[in-house]
Parts: sequence; C-alpha cells; structure tokens
Amino acid sequence: MKQTITTRLTIPTASLSEEAGHAYLPSLINTVAEDLREENGYTNVEYLDHKLEEGYLDTADSDHLSFVVSYEVE
Repeated sequence: MKQTITTRLTIPTASLSEEAGHAYLPSLINTVAEDLREENGYTNVEYLDHKLEEGYLDTADSDHLSFVVSYEVE
C-alpha cells in the first residue's frame, strides 16, 4: 500500500554556500530515502518534492534552513 510521508531536514546555511553546496541537499535527500528503506523495510521509496518550511523567515536562527521533504513509500 502506497503512502506519502514527510520529514523535516535542517541544514546549516553555510553548507549551501560552500563549493559543493548545490549537491548537499540532494545528497541528504537520497541518504534519507536509503535510511527509510533500510530502517523501515520499505520496498520502494520515491522522492516527491521538497520546499522550505513555512515560517522559516520567522525563526531567530538564520544559520540554518529547514526543508520539508516528501516521499512516497511502499
């Protein structure tokens, strides 16, 4: 049975501005997908989307960004 799950990833803002920063978030998204397979026994984990968490500008922590990532699992 397929279901959609979401997770919140909080990453340092500086990691996005480093030389390999453009690859950091996709790499982290893939790592979470692999962890979902291994830890929860899902046979299929498909990345759907990611977006900045709503209200992220209201936080006092400007050193980090939070993303909401959606996966379809089965």
